[in-house]
Amino acid sequence: MRTSRLSLFFFIPIFIHLVNNPTIIAQRDPYVLNKCYSSNVTSNSTYRANLNTLLSTLTSDTQIDYGFYNFSAGENTDKVYATGLCRADLTPTDCRSCVNMSAHELLQLCPTQKEGIMWYMNCTVRYSNNSIFGVMESTPMGALVSGLVSNLTEYNKVLSSLFYDLRVKAAAGGIFRKVANQNAKFQNNTIYGLMQCNPDLSEMDCSNCLVEAHSKFLNCCNENQGVRILLPSCNLRIETAPFFGTTSVESPPPLSPPPPAKGTLGTSS
Repeated sequence: MRTSRLSLFFFIPIFIHLVNNPTIIAQRDPYVLNKCYSSNVTSNSTYRANLNTLLSTLTSDTQIDYGFYNFSAGENTDKVYATGLCRADLTPTDCRSCVNMSAHELLQLCPTQKEGIMWYMNCTVRYSNNSIFGVMESTPMGALVSGLVSNLTEYNKVLSSLFYDLRVKAAAGGIFRKVANQNAKFQNNTIYGLMQCNPDLSEMDCSNCLVEAHSKFLNCCNENQGVRILLPSCNLRIETAPFFGTTSVESPPPLSPPPPAKGTLGTSS
């Protein structure tokens, strides 16, 4: 597992908390977080040209209908890797739209950095100069929180059981989707939960990533009704209102689809 500097940031409706000077973009969508990091490159470099090509064509393969894109562009030290992950209940059209919008903004927000990540409400786009395919990473981190709960002891007992079930189900998913959604009762309310990993992770790495997400939840946000823990390789979410489609996000893909691509979209000279 490749490590990087720990970065943590929160969005709270009213207050914005910043840790380690993260970047938060909230002018158009308050539920958008991004982070640019690693060493710098010039705007006219081969690496930047490869990055522009890669992110602008990330969703060009319309045969991909399972909500995960992973491609690379370039060679040697100018090679760029990128992934795009959508929430599993999005249609292919909505997924591509989310990834394209996120990728476009990420290019603008990270003009000189070799690594960047953008968390939208329904998708995540990330790029790096290091291979990120099948690699579990838990930093940088973003967190979105809202509301407070009473009876914290009972609440966390319910969530502990819910998170365990979600983690086991999500990690057991296949090469196309590693995701689970489930509800739990707390007092007179329903808690809606979701856990999802990049599907190119192994079952163990997905489980470990979700354990990390749960741990970060306990450290930052276990008093909140609505929480999203956003990591590069996985995410978790709880709400007191439904937020995913009525069709189970665990529905399998069509029979015998092509495996997730780890292709090269092209090389800029």
